[in-house]
Formats: sequence, structure tokens, C-alpha cells
Amino acid sequence: MRRLRLGTRSSRLALVQSGLVAGRLRQDGIEVELVTIVTEGDLRQRDSPIKDGVFVKDLEHALVAGEIDLAVHSAKDLPLDPDPQLPIAAYPERADPLDALVTRSGECSVTELSRAARVGTDSPRRSAFLRAIRPDLRVVPLMGNVDARVKRLDGGEADALVLAAAGLERLGLRDRIAATIDAWSMPPAPAQGALAIQVRRDDAEVLRAVRAIDNAAVRTAVIAERAVLKAIGGGCDAPVGVLATVSAGGRITIVAGAASPGGGQKHVVALSLRDAGGAEALARGASAVAAELLRHVSLRPRAILDTRPELDPAGALLLGASGYRVVHVPTVVTATIERNVELERARRELGAYQWVVLTSKRGVAALFDGLEEAVPRSVRFAAVGPSTARALRDRGVEVDVQPELAVGDEIPRAMAAGGLERGDRVLLARADAAAPSLPVQLWLHGAHVDDVVAYRTVRAPRESMQSLLSALADPALEGIVFASGSAVRGLVELAGPQVERARSLRVFTIGPSTSAVARSNGFKVTGEAGTPDAAGLSAAVQGALQKEVTRWLESQLPTPV
Repeated sequence: MRRLRLGTRSSRLALVQSGLVAGRLRQDGIEVELVTIVTEGDLRQRDSPIKDGVFVKDLEHALVAGEIDLAVHSAKDLPLDPDPQLPIAAYPERADPLDALVTRSGECSVTELSRAARVGTDSPRRSAFLRAIRPDLRVVPLMGNVDARVKRLDGGEADALVLAAAGLERLGLRDRIAATIDAWSMPPAPAQGALAIQVRRDDAEVLRAVRAIDNAAVRTAVIAERAVLKAIGGGCDAPVGVLATVSAGGRITIVAGAASPGGGQKHVVALSLRDAGGAEALARGASAVAAELLRHVSLRPRAILDTRPELDPAGALLLGASGYRVVHVPTVVTATIERNVELERARRELGAYQWVVLTSKRGVAALFDGLEEAVPRSVRFAAVGPSTARALRDRGVEVDVQPELAVGDEIPRAMAAGGLERGDRVLLARADAAAPSLPVQLWLHGAHVDDVVAYRTVRAPRESMQSLLSALADPALEGIVFASGSAVRGLVELAGPQVERARSLRVFTIGPSTSAVARSNGFKVTGEAGTPDAAGLSAAVQGALQKEVTRWLESQLPTPV
């Protein structure tokens, strides 16, 4: 075995942690030398915020360049989506994962701190939970390495600190810990207290050597914690804490919490899973925990673009429960037709039809808003799906036919099963841009069809263009919701050169017809609603997120080979 070059940051804590890993490898007879690398995070200004990955990227660059053979990181600093060519070969034994209170005046808990005490921290998570526990506390940004922060505390810049217990213990500062803070009061950062050893995937010799010090229980716990963060959509600076423990029998227990930045909202949840090893079971558990936290705390790290003409409050609420901040930018709008002679005639002659077919809530409104007389009892109504059926019932109209699959082309088959006869007159009231296949299918069933334009779908107003471009420029934007083919075409027209950014996003559609238009315009459809309504779209989004977490877990759980 060749002599290994172990890359490490230059702080005292990083050198101690890397020394622990080097010691383990030396026990196996492997020669190790430490190579110190100054990272972007080490060079940041004293009290500047920590960006995701700043302590990791420079070590990764050195790995790729072949300057080092392995790198040691604090596992909590790792980005959620690491380079697949630089896997984590081992998570060795973990230190205390909890947060610790360090004081100047002998207080032994957060509750004992004096009123309006100054508490220093560099963590949005700790700040949020401190404010939730004690709203009167003054949280001050106190950054730097552990030694520097303790020195600043002793110099009077704060009355107390909250730090990772693991770092204090590894630096020999256990005697400065006034108390550890339990996970129900302040859940620790995912992977806190754990070390991660990163190698090159194509370096089989180093992979084999490092795998020998991997701790399977620590790997499972760390990845379970990070899976919750993945399901929420946060990074290492999200105000979310997770602690997972794995029993000897394989049962995994997760305690997770989230708090709003001001501390006004806080929620902690626990979940126990019998089988900690399966990616699908763990993904379901992580997604359930994330959904529970998002229901109680307003965390919206992800954004999704809703292109429908009108914002659907129920839909926005459901998408919010999936962890999305909804950005509404209509890419098409619906417009009434002045002096709509054909629709007015259809209203007057409604009693002459055996069937009325409606394919949208907007079509229901267009037909009924100008209807002066009661609907004749002889007329039967067909609705494409639940939302349209609900709109009819809200008008006091009984729905006679609704296809199991909420697609326009399924309506004729459902009507035939429901009593459609050859020669029946059918009124079809819908948008001008609707697909031509539905009236053709009705004609093939022997119906006489009046296909009446009830409203127009037109390009969104000019102000939508700037709103769309602003939304596409948001790095947090991850997905788009399309409820019609017209909305797809409208976005392509409005986005101009930025359409490629839109095509890179996840796309969720109301149904097969819209999916077909999306694909024909260069979009990759991630999910399709099972029912053409808010609940169906939300379920499609949630299902896609769970699949994403499952795939992520499948890439992280096995020790790399």
C-alpha cells in the first residue's frame, strides 16, 4: 500500500479530526501524511455568512487534481449532491452529535441565562431554535473557528455560545460545556459530530483501505438525517435539525425539527422505522418527516412556477405542503368573447340538446354566466374531471357522466356507456385552442356535435414576460406546473432565449394531453397528475420528490466499491 496523502483544512479542529482518521489508517499499517489546504471558507471575513460547500470545494479540487488521495470533512458541511466521482468511502465512529451551551457566568441551561442575554452562534438553525426557546435572548452572529469563538466569549462579546459538542470534545474543551441541549429542544444539524472521508471513485486501492474504517450504523444514521434535509429541499444552512439513531437490531429512530428564523414557529417530530436498510422505506420515512415539518413551519427553500391563468389557493396550499414556494406567473389568460353569437344561440336552444359536454371550470362559467333560464331536466351533462364536475354541482347541475381517466378523449366512451345514442345532439362548449379530437370521437359514436367556442385562450399580458424572466432567474426555482397545452406554448413564447432554463426544470402536468404538448416543446415531464385538479398535481409533485429522495438514498447508502 502506497503512502497516502490526506487532505485537511488548516484549523486546529480540522487537524485534530484528520489526525483521528490518520491514526485509524495507521493502525492498519498504512502510512499517512497530512496535506493542509486553505479553503474558501477559511478565508471568508470574520462574521460573514457561511455558504454551502465553502469548506469542501477546495479539498475536492485537490482530490480531482491528484494532489491528495483522500479528504476528511465534517460530514455536516457536505453539499447534499456531491460529485459522484468523489464518493464518501467511510463514516468512522461519531462523536456527540448534540449542541452544547458554553457560558461565562456558570449558567447550566438555556433557561437559566439572564434576560436578554447575548448568545453567539454562526448557525441559522441554532439561532431559530434559541429564539423559539427564549424569545428574549439576543442572538449575535459570532463566527470563526471554535477556539476563536470561545476567546471572543471570554473577551465579553457574548454571554454564552452554542457550539457543537463534538468539536469542543475533540479540542479538549469538554470542561467548557455547561450543558448539552437535547434533540427535542434543539435538534442538531444533520450529520453533526460525524466525519466523512472522501476519495476518488477510480482509486480502488484507497477505496479498499478507507472502507475498512466505515461504521455502518453511523453511515445509515448520517444518510437518514441528510435524507430529511433532501426531502425538505434545504442546504447545510437551513433552520432544520435531525438526529437519527440506529439500534443493534436495525431499527432507526429519527427526531427532526424546524423553526422559523424569528422562532415564532417551531415543530419537532419523531419517527421510528423497523428496517433502516431499505432506500424506499427510508425515503418514505424521510418524506413523511419533511411533510410534517413543512405543515407546521413556513420553510420554502424550493420554488415552483404555476403557469395557470388564475392562482388556485387550494393548489398553492397543497404545493406548499410539499415544500414549494409557489410563484404564479400566468403564461396564458382566458378572455370572454364579446357578442358570442354561437354561445348565445346554444344557451337559447339548450333544451334541444340531449347532452352538454364541458372540459373545464372556465367552460362551465362561460356557458352558465349568461344563462337566463333554468336548465331543462332532459339535458344530460358530461364533465371531464372532478374540478369541472364540482363547478357544475356548484351551479346546481347534476353530472351524469365523468370518465374514470380525466382526459377529454375518454368522454365519448363514458357517454356511450352512460346512454349516448346515435343521432343525439351534443353541445361541446370549450376554449378556442382545444384539441380537435374530442368532437371527432363524438361524431364517430354517431352524435351530432355543435363545437362552440365558449372563451378564448390568449397570450398573457406583457407584464407576465418580466415576471417570468425574474422567476427563471431565481436559483431556487426547481419546477413548473402546466395545466394546459396553451400554457406550455405561452411559456415558450414569453421566455424567448431563457426557454432553455425552463426546459432544465422539473415539469408537472395536469394530464396526458398537456404532457404530450410539453414533450413536443422540448420539456421532460417529471410527473403527471392522476386527476386533473390541485390534489392530483400535488400528488404528482410529492411522488416525484419521494422518488428523488429514493434515488439519492440508493446512491448514498451502499459503501462505494
